[in-house]
Amino acid sequence: MTGIDTTFLIDLEIKESPRHERAVEIFNKWREEKNSFLVIYSNVFNEFLHVITDAKRFVNPVPMETAIERCWYWIDHQRVKVVYSSDDSLKRLLLWMSMHELGRKRINDTTMAAVYAQEGVSKIITANPADFEILKTFEVIGY
Repeated sequence: MTGIDTTFLIDLEIKESPRHERAVEIFNKWREEKNSFLVIYSNVFNEFLHVITDAKRFVNPVPMETAIERCWYWIDHQRVKVVYSSDDSLKRLLLWMSMHELGRKRINDTTMAAVYAQEGVSKIITANPADFEILKTFEVIGY
């Protein structure tokens, strides 16, 4: 299974992103792989909503109603599994934070990675490979 970072959803949605075309290519390739599933950590949707509706970040931010509809697209997709934090993923998060001496700015991505690891995710698609490579747990697909 492949987990996705919030950056991927943002870049897929925001046409003005310099990574938009590459995100679309990756998405279209996934769509062609009929037996391939994507995993999305539930908090990714919170961050996605926050970022794509922000007029300070984008010339054409997405209206909240449209952003919510985009979340429903992913949540209801047959080949997408939404996953949630658990006691075990929290323990893994704390262990990784200590082991790798990560600071406060790494909490969200490391939480996501911990949840993905607990769910058996083997790959992560992200625009920020360094955030996950340090964990030495996933095949990181950077774009």
